[in-house]
Amino acid sequence: MSRISTNELKDVLKRATQSAREEAKKNGVPAVYEENGVMVKEYPDGKKTRLVFTTEGRKEVAYHE
Repeated sequence: MSRISTNELKDVLKRATQSAREEAKKNGVPAVYEENGVMVKEYPDGKKTRLVFTTEGRKEVAYHE
């Protein structure tokens, strides 16, 4: 079994994430991912909300890049 470098792994993960986001959009469902240290829920229409987890539960708030 051959080893994969850290940079190669990062590239593979980046491409997999992008592919998953595109598939979600194509299928009309939101995609959830981390962006700049923030959990983001992106809807097929491009709207984004920030996911915030508190002791009371999860809530969505406006997300501004």
